Amino acid sequence: MSFKLDGAKFPTLDELVEALYPMYADKMSEEEFRKYAEEHAEQS
Repeated sequence: MSFKLDGAKFPTLDELVEALYPMYADKMSEEEFRKYAEEHAEQS
């Protein structure tokens, strides 16, 4: 299963969080971003 968010696709949710969290760091904590990603990422 892969995860896609903001046009970027990653093989795992952990990799998505690691790569994209810096863009969201000023808006939310890493834990909050992980929850956001779980709820909003497209899974395929």
